[in-house]
Amino acid sequence: MNDKETELISRCQQGDQDALKEIFNQYHKKVYRIAYGVVRHREDALDVVQEVFIKLFRSIKNFKGKSAFYTYLYRLAMNTAIDHSRRGKKGTFFSLDEEGGFQPSDSPDKRPDQIVARKEVEEKVRWAIDQLPQDQKETLIYREIEELSYEEIAEATGCSVGTVMSRLHYGRKKLQVLLKDMVNPVRNSSGI
Repeated sequence: MNDKETELISRCQQGDQDALKEIFNQYHKKVYRIAYGVVRHREDALDVVQEVFIKLFRSIKNFKGKSAFYTYLYRLAMNTAIDHSRRGKKGTFFSLDEEGGFQPSDSPDKRPDQIVARKEVEEKVRWAIDQLPQDQKETLIYREIEELSYEEIAEATGCSVGTVMSRLHYGRKKLQVLLKDMVNPVRNSSGI
């Protein structure tokens, strides 16, 4: 941890409301991305963010600084999102007005037909990720969405770097199999 982060956490541990707001402002978008990667529904992800920060603010006095703060927070976010997902198990729903959806623009990638095509691809990828074992799914989210290093993922998950690499390898292989139709579409009988 850097000095500024250490001081900020210390202020939080003493009940400084401004420091709590600063931590929220600094990390809420990252927590949202983790939550959304697990629960796949905007409102659920927002609920998870709220739950994570309530838990964090209640438990921050127990944070000893033995690991990096963001590792502690990401672990809390991942566990909360997984718990939320297990409790709710809502069906996946995507709409054009959710994140990354339609916004009027002259750009070709913002045309409704392109948005629908992109949403279909995103839905297929999300479905494939949901088929992975939880440890592989979690590791892929940390690596591909949060862009954590192997060492940071190992610290967050409590396993070795080798295990992280193995989970990524097998998770990516399984995704390749699940998404092979997207990568190598079957040609029709006329060879076109």
